[in-house]
Parts: sequence; C-alpha cells; structure tokens
Amino acid sequence: MAVKFDQHIDIDAPADTVWARLTDPATWPQWLPDVEQVTNISEVAPGGTFQFQGGGESGSGSITLVDAASYRIKIVTQSGAVPETHTFDVDRSGGFLGLGGNDARLKYTLEYDPPGGFLSDFVAGGNPKDMLKVKHTLQKVKELAEQHA
Repeated sequence: MAVKFDQHIDIDAPADTVWARLTDPATWPQWLPDVEQVTNISEVAPGGTFQFQGGGESGSGSITLVDAASYRIKIVTQSGAVPETHTFDVDRSGGFLGLGGNDARLKYTLEYDPPGGFLSDFVAGGNPKDMLKVKHTLQKVKELAEQHA
C-alpha cells in the first residue's frame, strides 16, 4: 500500500510557463527532489528514461505520463530499493474566483510504497521529512516559474 503526500501552491505565472519548467530536464536539478544532475535523458514523453545523481547516490528515472493538454506529468525516480512517483498537475487558477488573472496552481503528489507492510505505511504516512520535501519542491518550482514569467 503506497503512502501519499500532496500539496499545492499558487504561482504568479501563466500555466504555460510552469509547464515549460516541469517538462525541461535542464531545470529538474533545480527543483526535482534528490536530483542534482540529470544525464542520458531519452525524451520527455511516456517511456522516456534518464539517469540522475543526487545526495552522493546514482539513480534512474522514467517518465510515465506527459499530458500537455491537461498539464500533467508523472516521473518515477529510484536511487534505492523504493521507487518514488512524482505527479505534477498545473491548473490555470485564473485570479480571484477564476475570473481574469494569469496565475497557475501547481499540485504535487509524492507516492511510494515503503517496505514493511501496514505498520511501515502508517509510520511513513506521518513522515515530516517527506511533507517538507513536497513543500520545498513546490516552492522551488514557484520561484523558477515566477523568474521566467
């Protein structure tokens, strides 16, 4: 059973700008958790693969979903025994009550299946480290997108 952490953040930038940052592998080391360098990327499309370095470890990743129409991308990374799924959804928040404005809302969901069964799922589900990882990732994408808006 997987544990899931999700949060969202409002970004003062168009959804297209946020999407461009999410789908540009050159920016991934700036915001993707535990990724400091990306190499050997095949393509940013379902089935795409890449290698990465982070925290003194090497890992591999794959892209399982890219939906440009709905601004949704799903990336799976693995540097240890447990793969992590990172899902990013960009919505046009459109300002106050969806009227006007040129803002975006980014939702990030981090999921993984810790070894050890139900008890591990319960403990991991309250893990403040992963909750902060999600929060910091959203903040980094926000800063990057707003710089390019």
